[in-house]
Amino acid sequence: MDLLAPLSTPEEPAVEAPSADPLLAPIASEEPSADPLMSSGENAVQVGEIAGATIRSSAEVDEVPGDKLEGTLHEIETATLSNDGTVVKQKIQGTLTVNNPSAEDRIYDIDVLLDNADSTDIGGDQISVDELEAGKNYVKKYSVSDAQMLILRESLDTNPARDNERSLSIALSEEPGVVALTIEVENVSGVQLNNVNITRNIPDCLNFNHTGASIIESGALTWEVGSLSPGEKQVLAIEGEILVTSTETISAGISKATYEADSTLSNLSFRDLDAFCRGFTYMRVREDERPDNWICQTIFENRSSFAVDLVKLQVRMKGSESLLFDVSDVKEDVHPQGKWESEERTVMATAEPDFTYDLSYTVLPRATRKTEGTLKLEESKFTVVDAEISKTYSTDTLRSFREQDIEAAIVVKNTGSATINLMRITDDIPGIFEAPDMDAVTISVNGKELSGDQWKGELSSGITLEKEHRSPDGDGHTMTLTVGTTGPIGLKPGKTMEVSYKLNAPDPSPANERVDAPARFQFSSEQFGPPCVRDAPEAPTIRVSHLRRNFSAGKQAIPMGGKGRYEVLILFENNGDTALQDVFIRDVIPSNFEIKDWHIRGAGGDKRSDVEMSTNETEAGVEITWKVPVVAKGERLDVSFEIKGEGEIDAEALNRFHGAHFGDELETDDDVPEAVEEEAADEATEEAASEEDGSEEETSEDATEEEAPAIKFREDIMLRVMEEYGITDRDAFLAHSMNFDLDDNGYLKKAEFVEAAKAFTADGEEDVEETEASEETTEATEEVEEPSADGGEDDMKVCPICSSSVSGTSMTCTACGFTFA
Repeated sequence: MDLLAPLSTPEEPAVEAPSADPLLAPIASEEPSADPLMSSGENAVQVGEIAGATIRSSAEVDEVPGDKLEGTLHEIETATLSNDGTVVKQKIQGTLTVNNPSAEDRIYDIDVLLDNADSTDIGGDQISVDELEAGKNYVKKYSVSDAQMLILRESLDTNPARDNERSLSIALSEEPGVVALTIEVENVSGVQLNNVNITRNIPDCLNFNHTGASIIESGALTWEVGSLSPGEKQVLAIEGEILVTSTETISAGISKATYEADSTLSNLSFRDLDAFCRGFTYMRVREDERPDNWICQTIFENRSSFAVDLVKLQVRMKGSESLLFDVSDVKEDVHPQGKWESEERTVMATAEPDFTYDLSYTVLPRATRKTEGTLKLEESKFTVVDAEISKTYSTDTLRSFREQDIEAAIVVKNTGSATINLMRITDDIPGIFEAPDMDAVTISVNGKELSGDQWKGELSSGITLEKEHRSPDGDGHTMTLTVGTTGPIGLKPGKTMEVSYKLNAPDPSPANERVDAPARFQFSSEQFGPPCVRDAPEAPTIRVSHLRRNFSAGKQAIPMGGKGRYEVLILFENNGDTALQDVFIRDVIPSNFEIKDWHIRGAGGDKRSDVEMSTNETEAGVEITWKVPVVAKGERLDVSFEIKGEGEIDAEALNRFHGAHFGDELETDDDVPEAVEEEAADEATEEAASEEDGSEEETSEDATEEEAPAIKFREDIMLRVMEEYGITDRDAFLAHSMNFDLDDNGYLKKAEFVEAAKAFTADGEEDVEETEASEETTEATEEVEEPSADGGEDDMKVCPICSSSVSGTSMTCTACGFTFA
């Protein structure tokens, strides 16, 4: 600043100066007293110019006694960065502060000149403040954008073994995986950064045994970097383990960095900072011993608590262009309540000299700049890769020596929190099957079929996974599917991927007792992420059934009271080793008869409620069909119905069994093989089903079974025998009776039950033997013999069809034409 302080012309003549130099009297707000030795001149103070004092370092300024003009530029950065250091969100707030630290003196005409102001929104490079009273300050806020001093970067990699882009997915496993953590800080400014510190919280799933230059305590990592020179970079790289116990997304933790700098992010700086205080200048003039010689000295006095920087002091004699004193940038600062004196100079003048002044001074400025920053990274997330796997065949049983097709299905359900984008399936195709048609393989994701360029299939000879249960029919094949070849699959959590294809078994041999077809799945979320390996937990198992159907079937019509009424009994018994599906039992009755009532009893003598009956008019009569969904292994069906009609009836046709047909065996509860209906009428002989007749003629298709069938029996016959012999322990008697299959036909007849009862009780009676004899005759054929009305003719017999009495020697019923056996 320029301070022009010309001396005013004194009104009174000059007087001699007292011994205590009156020119040193302090100048206050009042007009200063005239120095009798000073020539008259201007003594007003002109302000508004910039002093141009040099901005010194704070350390240098602090060594000077006295208060200073304090100017501060303080910027605070708060930023969020991506993991690669890119700014996501940033806020930089700046504060310009001009402070008067004096406890007693004010400052005025304050000027602030700034460099690089255009990097902020402070509003210009010059700021003026009229005055600041003691202890007061001036504050101006501003903001900065797009500036960085420190960059923080971080890399988490759950598959560090592959030197590719980092991965944040984890395969769910009981064993921990490897994880690598790298934190990097870089000084991208032109000044030194101080107190650089890194902190990071460590989640429970991470464990680092070797922490390098950092310290991990109580789940928090601390890395004290210290100072960073311009352009310097520091890296912390550590490896540990990661173990997850659920499929939920896991927060990986947040890294933070703090730093300080003795500069500003915006590069905003002080070019000049000055202010006036209580200071002034004057001339001391005394006449030399030699006349017309004047000894002159210029003096600057500081009457404040501030230290003053005397920048410029020029003195001229009035009317002269020559400088008497030309002082610039005085090295010595003027201390509080101090003064500065120039050298003495002699001026020749016939009259008292008059002077003009050019003065620049300022309160000694203390200008500081400071930046504080806090950076944090966006939090990474660990996603877990997991899936439910299944591989199924449409059946688990094949019939021996029959060409059969089955459907194979592979289902992958994403049960993790990571999107599955790449998958490799290794699928064993057992040797019992031919190689599948790869063009017929379909793969769909979320119900949408993938295009052919999104997956690749390969077929190689021989199976890969199964080591024990292999097919003796051939070496088999290995089908390898790679899904996601040209782009990510995009199988999101909760969604499914399905693979389906057909297999053909051309000629399965009975030696295929158990053939397993495992599949292995490797899938990942990222291209270079850790793969999750899963085997199908229940690999499909297939076997070959070499069973032959074994059943008994027969029919008998029994006259009922009244003419034209008959009870028809049909027997169907499954003697095979497997259940039969969709059994159809057929019968035909004359068209002049109608069915009045019917029921079917199954296992345990209980009525079957799941049976459907249908009728159809044909030329041969009314065709009746009963559909039974399933006949269990060893189950016997008793079909009973009543017919009534008028007119003649063909007894032979009425007793003819019209057959049954059914689908294949049911090997398991879950398996429903393709129904192949085979007529059984030509395979079964007629077999009496009534309790009175009891004769059974069994027919069997079992031409290959080496073992005898299980022993069968009729529950009602056994219970009746038990009642006759006073036996109450059913289970014990049944176990005992199993040893009395005297004819080794796998069926216990009444006579055999009687023999067992006699041995069980060991006290049989003659009447029981007579009962045994009579019952034994009913097991052969049913012949209903009723005595004549008068009971006295032994040579008569009753027709079982029409109940007419005919001669005992007659072979044909004269009423209905029935032929006696």
